[in-house]
Amino acid sequence: MAVSSSSWSEFLPELLNTVFHNLNDARDILNCATVCSSWKDSSSAVYYSNKFAPFLAPTSVPVWVCGSTLGFLLTVNASFPFEVHLRNPFTKSVTSLPPLISFEDVQRLLQSQAIFPDSEALKNFIKKAVSSTSLLDDEWVVLVIYNTDRKLAFCRRGDKQWTDLDSVASSVDDIVFCNGVFFAIDRFGEIYHCELSPNSPKAIPLCSSSPFRYDPCKKYFAESDYDELWVVLKKVELNDDCDFTTSFEIYELNRETNEWIKVLSLRGKALFLSPQGRCIAVLAGERGSREFIKDNSVYFIDGDDPGIGGLGPHNLSVFEWESKQIMKIYQPRSWNCQMVWVIPTDVLQ
Repeated sequence: MAVSSSSWSEFLPELLNTVFHNLNDARDILNCATVCSSWKDSSSAVYYSNKFAPFLAPTSVPVWVCGSTLGFLLTVNASFPFEVHLRNPFTKSVTSLPPLISFEDVQRLLQSQAIFPDSEALKNFIKKAVSSTSLLDDEWVVLVIYNTDRKLAFCRRGDKQWTDLDSVASSVDDIVFCNGVFFAIDRFGEIYHCELSPNSPKAIPLCSSSPFRYDPCKKYFAESDYDELWVVLKKVELNDDCDFTTSFEIYELNRETNEWIKVLSLRGKALFLSPQGRCIAVLAGERGSREFIKDNSVYFIDGDDPGIGGLGPHNLSVFEWESKQIMKIYQPRSWNCQMVWVIPTDVLQ
């Protein structure tokens, strides 16, 4: 009797859903999405029904990696005209952005180096990037922090150059796209709503008072596990033993009262902080990681603090909220290796 064979693409959707729901690692689901269109549809439904923890992506590729947004790595080619791309590390797709040479600051820098050019000076020119929506959307916008004075610029699909956003008074600590809005926070704790219209872009200061205004520490935006906006303060202080100690404070924006409420505990969840990527809270121990996610903790990249010069290797550490203890859990072998949290929200689209 002849044995009939069937294509992988002809599996019943109900069977695929049952199998995919038993996968515990987001990378396995992403691999399934590359098999065929029917597997992609089923794996997408499973992927978006779970809030997976971010991937840690140590990078030592030939291009400069400046950060990540929507699961894409923002990279810069190391030679003129220093092309900028968003690269999907899973599907290998590439989206082109305006090159670095379109920044006036880069043009001035290269003119000053006409005799002895040093392209390495541009390696960390872009500090962070965030995107508004899926890169499949015609209306996507990418906002970046750039240069040592941490200014803002943005581009839209098809733009040939970056557009400066000049209405922020001081250097910017962080940016985020949350609940359909771009926000920026400067080093003094002033928060801005960034309106990136093509004709009259502007950054409008929020009128809400904050308990972290004028605090000199490093500030991050983060998204809670229920999609509310957080501001995270990373405090680095010198103790009696002349060692630096790190601690964190978290504040949540109450959208009804426009007030900032202090978060007293991360019980049941963990927070992932990144100076170059998305910062997000996830449920501790949930699916999406082969290792257990430590409850009531902050995972962060150490060694990027401007207050201590930003020197030294970038170690991955975890801060235990209750004990205030810090444990280093990963250190790259190379000082040139950067670490970026990657959250592949666009991979399955």
